[in-house]
Amino acid sequence: MKDKYFSAKDIALMAVFGCASSLVTLTTAFIPAPLPGLYAIIAVPVGTILILTVVEMVGKFGTATFTQLVSGALSMFLPGGPPVVWIIIPGWCISGLFIDSILYLSKKKPSESRLITTIAGLIYNIPGDFLIYWSFVAFLGWEYSLFFFIYGFLMIHMILGGIAGIFTSDIIRKIKPILLS
Repeated sequence: MKDKYFSAKDIALMAVFGCASSLVTLTTAFIPAPLPGLYAIIAVPVGTILILTVVEMVGKFGTATFTQLVSGALSMFLPGGPPVVWIIIPGWCISGLFIDSILYLSKKKPSESRLITTIAGLIYNIPGDFLIYWSFVAFLGWEYSLFFFIYGFLMIHMILGGIAGIFTSDIIRKIKPILLS
């Protein structure tokens, strides 16, 4: 049985994967796109796969939350994220907590269940997205309706995360011998 505390190796892995997740968002934000935020087509699935992979590697509760904390902290200082930068860390951490909770309650590892990784991918962005919507309305005077937000923003993130979740367990099983060596 694994120790319940994070080792230095665990923290290093979570930091590297958190930085990679943040940098995917940064680099894809510079791709010319006809709509703002279209970079999510790449960033959300890759970020989902990275988070679930590090959760598999570390195997402890809190892994996704800490990884998202690192990703959020780095994203706060780099261009390409939401315009209300201080909302990134709580939004990302809540998302990580959702992943940790789903996996803890299901008592499954990401490599053991495609259903669990799909559910995690589908719903982990919801609380952070609503927090971002609230900050846009409260601090930027955003005038888009909640209906537009749910169908134009939230559903796209859910679909992209769910698609990534479908493939994550297979990806982890294929690269597991490399990950755990």
